[in-house]
Amino acid sequence: MEFNGNRFNLVYLAVMLGMTAMSTQAETTSSWIEQPSSVVTSKDVGIGISSPSEALHVQGNAIADDPLQDNHLVTKRYVDSIAHDLQDSTLQLSQQLATLTSQYNTLNTQYQTLSSNLVSLESRYNSVSNQLLIALDRIQALEDKLTPVGRNCLDIITQTPQATTGFYLVDPDGADVGVQAFKVWCDMDYQGGGWTLFANHKDNIENIQVGELISPNEFSVMKAERWQALRATVTGGMMFKDEHGKISQIYQAKVQNANCRNIYTEDDLAQLSTLGDYGLIWHHEDTNCDVSWDFSGVILGDKDSTRVQTYTYQGASVIQAPHSKTRFDVWPYGNDESSRYHQDQLLYFVK
Repeated sequence: MEFNGNRFNLVYLAVMLGMTAMSTQAETTSSWIEQPSSVVTSKDVGIGISSPSEALHVQGNAIADDPLQDNHLVTKRYVDSIAHDLQDSTLQLSQQLATLTSQYNTLNTQYQTLSSNLVSLESRYNSVSNQLLIALDRIQALEDKLTPVGRNCLDIITQTPQATTGFYLVDPDGADVGVQAFKVWCDMDYQGGGWTLFANHKDNIENIQVGELISPNEFSVMKAERWQALRATVTGGMMFKDEHGKISQIYQAKVQNANCRNIYTEDDLAQLSTLGDYGLIWHHEDTNCDVSWDFSGVILGDKDSTRVQTYTYQGASVIQAPHSKTRFDVWPYGNDESSRYHQDQLLYFVK
């Protein structure tokens, strides 16, 4: 069927009931034109207009093409075909939905199982972790009992020559007297070993922290009461190792005879008083103790113990001024008067 505005041409194939023969010649009858296999009309037959002049009446079977435009008529066959296609599509979507629903339910079940297993594993992990911590504490207690004990690291390596660098238990003032035994880091390699670490410091630390365990891995200084007990056992001088492994050293005679400040002058390593511009743990000067051009010193300084912000660039350093007659016994920094040009961190040892 074919439309044109409010008028349309109806083309149909008709098989007339009761016809015995059809003319091979086209006949024209009024507005209806009969052809061998069709009839064409331009009459207003009641479709698409408000006042049709004639009703549309078809005898036999009318065959129409599928509609091409929105205002084309459609046949029942076409509508049935569309409905059938929609039913097929709906059935396929329903089957896919059922499949996806089944897959979702399966995955959800697996997820719930995995979640349950995870909770169980976390519980077991926490239990094992707690047991491990308990075991480590017991091992630590046994190690403390089995670790060689001396007044300092020199005592330990003297008693046990095969002792290697690491942590050891020391009791500087003896058992059941003064401070309780505590762990220290011992360097058992340099010059026969026996060096006890009492401070680990670097430049630009505003407030020096007191540590329970002084190690090469954490910046802190020894507690005051422990330091006071340890320094009383020193017989082999002081050693300083920077982050590059360079070592400077002062022999025992100079440690004891420093005229401005020695290791017995200040009792609290975290609260050194200011001398000149620095927080000095050891200081010798040929003339006056005014930190002039003839002094040598060991700086362990922070913001409180230094002036004019010197702690920011040489809070952890060693110095021997150009005109000082008292020099470090081991000095790895060439002709420079200060180690600050070469390093930012220092480990502080006594022996």
